[in-house]
Amino acid sequence: MSSQPVTVQTTIDAPASAALLARASEVIPGGVNSPVRAFRAVGGTPRFMASGSGPWLTDADGKRYVDLICSWGPMILGHAHPDVLAAVTEAAARGFSFGTPSENEVRLAEEIVRRVEPVEQGRLVNSGTEATMSAIRLARGFTGRDVVVKFAGCYHGHVDALLASAGSGVATFALPDSAGVPRSSAGETIVLPYNDVPALEAAFAERGHEIAAVITSSLTNSAPCARQVSASIRLKPGAGGTTPMFPVAASVITQAMSSPCSAKTALSASGSL
Repeated sequence: MSSQPVTVQTTIDAPASAALLARASEVIPGGVNSPVRAFRAVGGTPRFMASGSGPWLTDADGKRYVDLICSWGPMILGHAHPDVLAAVTEAAARGFSFGTPSENEVRLAEEIVRRVEPVEQGRLVNSGTEATMSAIRLARGFTGRDVVVKFAGCYHGHVDALLASAGSGVATFALPDSAGVPRSSAGETIVLPYNDVPALEAAFAERGHEIAAVITSSLTNSAPCARQVSASIRLKPGAGGTTPMFPVAASVITQAMSSPCSAKTALSASGSL
């Protein structure tokens, strides 16, 4: 057996993806349907995927990748799993959507309640953004307060009030991170450093009577599970104007049920205070 190192030739060229990006840019702003797909933070050409099988993705140029995104959660079983295909085909044969209540949505809600301990009821929506907007609206209506606390680096969908990052202070009212978001929309948001329990306590000591909810991600793209923050929230009911209830969870994602963090921890951190 040769002891010489093996050299694998790789290329970052993606002519087919580049052609699709140019074509897409004619009809889609920026050529992509989500800013995170634009590759501006990392450079290069966004990869246009053509197919998926099991844990593998194949792009328009025929290159294969291990799929670590899993369509942001839903593809936890991989792509084109035979059992999933069979179930989808069977359901599609009965009709795709009705615009009315159906037994299947009841069955799904029952399964979520059965699997995720803190959840007693849930309303099914079309996106995480819609779920977050509904959760915040409900928290504000329940508490009669307007201010929402979020943590730097956590993404909660395309909600004007939450498209903000941290300021320089311990607890700052946020400035919008995106053009087109009024300052007034972000003005009801306090941004705290991620996983900073003293900052959270200080925010409630100063403005607890104004705060309708704390929203956080127990799983972020760049940080570990927020066990400290969620534990602090759970152990200090009534502090600074909070209530001892967690009636609202912005969303239930597949990742929360399969991660090292328990779903209970992940969901309780999203509750209204």
